[in-house]
Amino acid sequence: MDFEERKQLEATLLRVRSRIRKAKKSLDCLEGDWWHCGISMEPELKRNRFYDTVELSSDDEEVISTLSANHRKSIDNLTMQQQRSRLSNVLESIKALSIVENTSEIKIAALALQLLSNQTKQREIAKVSKSVVYDKFSGQFGKLLKKELDVTKTVFLVDLLEIGRRKYTQLRHHLLSSDIRFPAYYRVVEERNSIILRSDIQMYPNPETPLGVYIPYAHHVRHTFCRIMSTLPPPPAQDYPLQFQIADGLDGSGSHTVYNQSNTNTDTKSFILFCFRAVKVISNSGRELWKNNAPNSPFAQRPIFLLAAKENEANIKRFMDDLINTDTDLMRSEGFTLGPDQQVRVDIVRSILDGKMAGILSGAGGASCQLCTATHKELSDRELIIQGFPINRHITDAIQLFCEIEDSHSFFSLPSNQRCNITHEPTSTINILPASPLHSYTGIFRWFNLLIYHMNCGKPTWSPTSLTIKNSMIFVRNLIGGKTGMRIDQLNASGGTSSTSSVARRAFSCDSKYIECVLSVVETEHKETLSKLHTHLSAILRIINSDRIINTEVFGDLCTDTYLLIVDSLPWVSITSTLHRVLAHSEEILKGSNLGRGLKCFSEEGSEACNKLLRKYRENLARKSSFEDNPMDIIVRLASESDPVLNQFRSSLVCERCGEHGHTKRAKCCRDNTENRLLDSSIDEIVDSLIINS
Repeated sequence: MDFEERKQLEATLLRVRSRIRKAKKSLDCLEGDWWHCGISMEPELKRNRFYDTVELSSDDEEVISTLSANHRKSIDNLTMQQQRSRLSNVLESIKALSIVENTSEIKIAALALQLLSNQTKQREIAKVSKSVVYDKFSGQFGKLLKKELDVTKTVFLVDLLEIGRRKYTQLRHHLLSSDIRFPAYYRVVEERNSIILRSDIQMYPNPETPLGVYIPYAHHVRHTFCRIMSTLPPPPAQDYPLQFQIADGLDGSGSHTVYNQSNTNTDTKSFILFCFRAVKVISNSGRELWKNNAPNSPFAQRPIFLLAAKENEANIKRFMDDLINTDTDLMRSEGFTLGPDQQVRVDIVRSILDGKMAGILSGAGGASCQLCTATHKELSDRELIIQGFPINRHITDAIQLFCEIEDSHSFFSLPSNQRCNITHEPTSTINILPASPLHSYTGIFRWFNLLIYHMNCGKPTWSPTSLTIKNSMIFVRNLIGGKTGMRIDQLNASGGTSSTSSVARRAFSCDSKYIECVLSVVETEHKETLSKLHTHLSAILRIINSDRIINTEVFGDLCTDTYLLIVDSLPWVSITSTLHRVLAHSEEILKGSNLGRGLKCFSEEGSEACNKLLRKYRENLARKSSFEDNPMDIIVRLASESDPVLNQFRSSLVCERCGEHGHTKRAKCCRDNTENRLLDSSIDEIVDSLIINS
């Protein structure tokens, strides 16, 4: 009731008080109307209501009844006493019926609640009764409910804290004593199951011979898109059809603990995880509706299948044919429909791959380059470098070539140049993008280190197995490790190499002492070439690993100049497939696959990081009662942690200066030019000249 209406009601009451009889009865009726509206009578009216004789006229009664009826509050918004007043007739009827039936009033109310809700389960009746008691009435339970955490946020916290039922129940009971209420654990489980659609998770290939679990690819992509759109305002009709861009791929994870699980002979040392990530949603006019701010986070990888198998050709072909290829072709050709005139096209980029997986999927495991048909000798041809190496190796051509010769024995008896270095039947049905920023860093870093070892020992031939090269390797890596603390080309305890992506990024940064140590161990005539090569490779790798819009023509010239610098100054150096792919094909990949932007969103860092989560979840947060339960718990947790809605609650890096995600104010793009830098490097100048805008 607003101020004017309240003022009119009070003026009517004051006017009739001075001239009409039966004040107590009339004012009690009026006070009851106010009570039902949720308004208390003014104190001065309560004090004087027994001393004046008043009588309401018909006009005054109409004014009061109209105002009271218009502002009569819902029973849900009244206090307990007001609700009891309105329900007095119902309570009296229940009390009378309990006397007639010779039973308690509570039982009569419970039976009525059961009949009205049309439910027979005690849990459903408890839910309704609990909502009535906790939500509607005041008191201690009402106070606790006001502090109860949302179930969706609770699912995120349970995954973040990595706790199970027992620890969650203990935490809930401790917080309950501080008037902080968490939802029951069964509600958390129900919410998680509804978020990830657990009923769609299936065993592969069947329960009798289990190998793992999987989620139907097309259905999971559609569900992920719907979850993303639930966080956005509904797009207008002219924005359809929408384009949903995703990146997918698979990777193997080894060195797992072996559990002697019953009823299975499956080897649990190695697992294969296929996942995809949502990259962006684009409208029909090209407007970007949504973008993944952390595409390389392990919590952005949506799992498709988790299988206990080694990453060999036979296993990959079987899984891809059964679980991936059919859905992939269907989504790329038809997409999916959300409603009338709401079509969504799916753009799939298969880039979350390492070199081994790229060779298995493309079928060109013996090729010098998985993007072009150039031979190893042609990679160092100066004329071909100037002309350029076009991307002419396509998966459709390889499948057609393989199908033309039905007999596989006859196919492999052909010379390698006639079969385009194809070593087996292609497993993927779409083109792969093996230009990953992560493995570009590590591959070029290892090649650069091998170049230093040869320069240090003075051997102008590429012979990495020579004893002299091995002695030079030990000397150089000990020198670099002593001055910078970087461990390069050494074995880790897990069997991997110490030349990881983080070490490679540090080596190619402008403020690293790595290049100073490198220049100190080579001859004077090679120092200028090596320094220039380090600068160019660092700028190229930064561009590939960025998400900025790039001047592709200038970038292509830089790649060609770097390629010619290696061939002209160091003709004895062997060009690896990774170095050739970065220098020869990066410009065309940036133009065609990502519209002139860097390839940050297509990196496989998130997939590699999932290997650590997979190992931790399997050992600590999954049941080991059977092989069916163990991978089921793992994929449920991976699917829950990668949900787009739950990821909104996850903290991320946000720049205080530009407001963008993924970096802080100390990043190069937001750093003051007046700030002191460790080195006045020309790398930043080259990178700035290649970037058009962000």
